[in-house]
Amino acid sequence: MARLNFKLLSIVLVVWQAFSILMVAVFNWPPEIFWLNLGLSCLFLLFAETYQSLIFLILYIPFYVVVPGFETLAAWRILFGLLFLVWIIKDKGLRIKDINFLPWDKLLGIFVLLSLLVTLAFGNFFGPGIKQILFWLNIYLFYIVFINTIKTGEQILSAIKAAALSLLVIIFIGYLQLIATFFSGLDTFWVYWASYISKLFYGQDFVNVALYSNSWFSFTVGRELRMFSILPDSHSFALICVFATGFLLPLLYIYSKKIQYVLWSVIRFSGLALVLSGTRAVWVGLLAPLALASLSYWKNLFKPISKKNLGMLLIILLFFALSPFINQGLHILRISAFKENFLDRAFSIYDLRESSNAARLKIWGESSRYAFSHPLGAGVGNFIISSCPSFREGMSYAQVAEVVHPVFNLPCKYITAHNLYLHIFVEAGFLGLAAFLAFLLKFFREIWRFLKQRQAHDNFFVIFVVQSGLTMLWVMAAAFFDVTLFNDRVLMYFLISLGLTGVIIKYRPDINQ
Repeated sequence: MARLNFKLLSIVLVVWQAFSILMVAVFNWPPEIFWLNLGLSCLFLLFAETYQSLIFLILYIPFYVVVPGFETLAAWRILFGLLFLVWIIKDKGLRIKDINFLPWDKLLGIFVLLSLLVTLAFGNFFGPGIKQILFWLNIYLFYIVFINTIKTGEQILSAIKAAALSLLVIIFIGYLQLIATFFSGLDTFWVYWASYISKLFYGQDFVNVALYSNSWFSFTVGRELRMFSILPDSHSFALICVFATGFLLPLLYIYSKKIQYVLWSVIRFSGLALVLSGTRAVWVGLLAPLALASLSYWKNLFKPISKKNLGMLLIILLFFALSPFINQGLHILRISAFKENFLDRAFSIYDLRESSNAARLKIWGESSRYAFSHPLGAGVGNFIISSCPSFREGMSYAQVAEVVHPVFNLPCKYITAHNLYLHIFVEAGFLGLAAFLAFLLKFFREIWRFLKQRQAHDNFFVIFVVQSGLTMLWVMAAAFFDVTLFNDRVLMYFLISLGLTGVIIKYRPDINQ
């Protein structure tokens, strides 16, 4: 009974947080209400079972806001830290040596350690680097509790459902954002969403940037608004859509045909949202899972999930084909006379003279030259040195950060390599990049070893591992063109997917038990 009460209480708290955000953003409730909500969430973590706390925090992901009065402190950082402390004291009795890790965690640890050493040894600015590493470790605390708590088939299934639901909430809010543009001018929407919605999630500093320049718009053919939901940019929202399909597709195998029909409808809307995000990096990254799923289907390997994955990817391609009609429909519905053209944007991928592509090629060239001339790395948080054209020794971080990059027309503190691997190479050096690539190789090798041993292709958990591998392949292929993996919510779902895959491989649960 107590367990059931905590389950209901977790739902009530999540719904209340969502309602509070609505009231603060639309009806001017004081943001101090989030202090009350944070306190209630902390009390929940103190008294609930660790497993239920994990499910609660997964459901809460769409609604983590910044703590009032602390512009850069997100509520999840406090909650994840408290979760770890409660777990290590209550469940482990402070026996740190009893903590279990997955096969690839050692390589992740080496990557973080090397990043820290490079920052301390070669970084011009220690502060940003230490903050970034603490950010990683803060999310990793949740991951540690997750992989040590979620073990049974029932728990794994509940975590998958919770992750899928929270992902769909973010996508649903994305559609609300899209619908909001039907009833307001573009600039009115832009100012309102940045000042009243995004401010709650990312603080006033982000608002200042969003009002100045952001990736909510593309400029391939005029000014085009993308779908981005509560995320700071459309790139991270597109990855949310990718993870949504990754968690939803396996669920098709455990529900009746009636629910499967609903799930397919939700998957289609997720695919459409991905197209509406206008994110070319994820569009190109789609080719990797498409090729592997096609090969698997042709070779008759894991044919059930390969067939469904091909179906989902072909649906997304169909949306591209239908995009002229979608564009025209959106244009008719909106008050503002602007419309997207996704086909033109997709074709612009091959145009090296297009402004965004030209800028990306330029930053790739600058970053590569810097990385190869500093193979040991500049230090985490110090990419700014390679991107600032007027950097001189002795300049403070504040001075360098505010220098406007001539190509991107943004302060240098917001410039990235637009390539995750190159960004890591610049900051963590060759050894850090090697550790990160070794981690990815270990992850995919463990998946392959597990799948070679499994003959029951229709087992739900085997299917989830197959789908997780395809999803991760998609995410890491898109990473050749962006560094969005380091967004907090994207990183949460990345680690949840990583953890679920690992515990399935380790404990080999059976859906029929």
